[in-house]
Amino acid sequence: MTPGARRVLEELAADEECDLVQEGRTVYCGSRQTTSRVVNELLNLMALSITSADGFQQKITYYGINDIGHAILRRPELETEIRRAIYAKERKPFSIVGDKIKFLSAPKRQ
Repeated sequence: MTPGARRVLEELAADEECDLVQEGRTVYCGSRQTTSRVVNELLNLMALSITSADGFQQKITYYGINDIGHAILRRPELETEIRRAIYAKERKPFSIVGDKIKFLSAPKRQ
């Protein structure tokens, strides 16, 4: 994870009132400006959730840290494990349990 993405994740975790706000290419974390590249990186890691979006009146989206984001901050190795699971040749559905990846079993065919 880039240092900028880690800093944004840490700021979101430290302050529940802090939002990551994106309007077009302009992005703010609290009162500090960041980049849309940081937003994309954190979305690719599934570390953010959309908390509010208004695509009709304005193109503005609010993001907040989710459980996966908190887990990555507690256990940084999880980031690499998530990337491996996402980009594996044979992708399997997974969940994060106890700050670790838990692969879900495929449903049985009848």
